[in-house]
Amino acid sequence: MRLFYTLLALLLAFGASAQQNPQYSQYIFNSMNINPAYTGSKGVLNINAFHRSQWTGVDGAPATQSLAVDGIAANNRLGVGLGITRDKVGAQSMLSAYANLAVKLQVSENGVFSLGLAPGLVQHTLDGTELGIEDDPTIPSGKETSIKPDVKVGAYFHTQRFYAGLSASDLLQFKDMQYIEPERHYYFTAGYVFDLGSFIKVKPSVLIKEDFKAPANVDMNAFVLLGDRLWLGGSYRTSMNILNDNTDLKYTQNRTALALIAELQISKALRVGYSYDKMLNDMKGLNTHEVSVGYYFFKKKDTRIITPQYF
Repeated sequence: MRLFYTLLALLLAFGASAQQNPQYSQYIFNSMNINPAYTGSKGVLNINAFHRSQWTGVDGAPATQSLAVDGIAANNRLGVGLGITRDKVGAQSMLSAYANLAVKLQVSENGVFSLGLAPGLVQHTLDGTELGIEDDPTIPSGKETSIKPDVKVGAYFHTQRFYAGLSASDLLQFKDMQYIEPERHYYFTAGYVFDLGSFIKVKPSVLIKEDFKAPANVDMNAFVLLGDRLWLGGSYRTSMNILNDNTDLKYTQNRTALALIAELQISKALRVGYSYDKMLNDMKGLNTHEVSVGYYFFKKKDTRIITPQYF
C-alpha cells in the first residue's frame, strides 16, 4: 500500500505541474530530446547517454534512461538521429523511440537555421503486480501495454555564440487511451556565450516549458567554461504563469529546485557530466542525481581540433 500511495502522490505532482514528460537537467549539452531541429548541430557523429534517479529514497520515484545518436549528412545540410528514452514512475513506465530529421540552411556566414521533425512510437505499460493490491478489480493483475504513434517538430537557429529554439512534443493525441495522455508541450530555449578573458567563458540560458493549461516550468541557467574543457554551473527551476492565468494552481508556483551541473571534456572525443538537483520547497529533503556520457566519432583523416561545442 505504501508504494500505491507514493505512486498516487507522484502522479498528482506530475499532473499539477504539467511535468508529464521526462525531466532532464543536462539537456543544455544535447537538446535533441527537446528539439528535433537540434539534430546534427554538433557537426559530427555524436552519441549521448544518461541516467537520472529522481527523488532518491522515495518508493516508486521517477527513473529515466536515454540514449541519443545523431550526425550530419548531405554536405552538412541534413541532421539525422535516433532517440530512445525509458521513463518509470512507480508501476507505470514509458518507452519511446523517435527518428530525428533536421534540414539545415546556412542563412549567414555563421548562422544556421534548422527545421526538425521526429516521428516515433511510444509504449505505455502499467504493471499491476508492483502495486501490491489484489482485491481491487480496477487494478490490473498483470501488465497492460499500449503503443501509440507520436511526432515532435521544432525550429532552431544558432551561431558560434548564440542559439534559440522553439519546439513542440506529444502532438498526436488519443483521448481514448487507458493511460494518462500527456498534454502537448511547447519548449522555448535561448542562450549566449560571453568571453571573460582567454580562459573563461560565461553562458546564461533559459528554457520555458508550456502546455497552456498550468503554470509554465522555467529553467534559468548560468555556466562558466574553463579552458574550453570544464563546464561548471547550475539551473534554478520554478513555475510561473506566463501565457495563462490559472489561479487554481497557484501552489505549483512554489515547485522550485536548484540543479548543480558539471561537464568535463576528458579528451577530444569523450565527455562526462553530472548533476545534483535539490528541491527548495516542501520536498526539500528529496534529491536527484543524473549522470551522462557523450562521445564524438571523427573521421580517421580528421585530425583538426573542432570548434568548441558551447551548446
